[in-house]
Amino acid sequence: MRFDAYLFDLDGTLIDSSLDIAEATNFTLRELGFEPRPVDEIIKHVGYGGRKLLEGVLGTNEREIIDRAVSIFREYYFSNPSRYTKLYPGVLETLKAIKDTGKKVAVVTNKYEDISKRILEDVGIIEHIDIVIGGDTLSKKKPDPEPVLHVIDRFSVAPERALMVGDSETDIISGKSAGTKTCLVMFGYGKKELAKSYSPDYIVESIEHILKLG
Repeated sequence: MRFDAYLFDLDGTLIDSSLDIAEATNFTLRELGFEPRPVDEIIKHVGYGGRKLLEGVLGTNEREIIDRAVSIFREYYFSNPSRYTKLYPGVLETLKAIKDTGKKVAVVTNKYEDISKRILEDVGIIEHIDIVIGGDTLSKKKPDPEPVLHVIDRFSVAPERALMVGDSETDIISGKSAGTKTCLVMFGYGKKELAKSYSPDYIVESIEHILKLG
């Protein structure tokens, strides 16, 4: 494997969390007096952080409403983070293969850090991950390069020796802006044509394929 560090997005890349996210979102909507929404509609807004998710679903960025929604969502989701969430095929094997060769692994997500760690524990892969950076870990989140730059600095690896892997344009933009190589996975929830327009270095159909990138 040519890279010294592998940075992964979480939702839509390592895990299929769509049903749990939708359940937490619809619980929030009901608490606020709104009608629940279909899963497909909710998932369109995944990948930009919890606040952006709720702004998109509610169709507003009115601070008071969104602050209340974020509070309800976060409390419910942390209590019920992985009832239905599952790993995508090949994820566990891929992470083990990377770690077996002495490489570094990070998760760089816009999901809350505490919830991300809880889910990674629940799905059984936290032991294969060296660093978890959430959307609330640093002052900025993807597509800003700060989370990626933070990880490669912690790992003490050159940017070109790191690979940012994700399912959306936020992952590709963040990685490229930080100077890493980038890889778009063709599953998950992200807007694939939009992500492709940012010219990822690699495009793969399954997570195992990143082990063969040269």
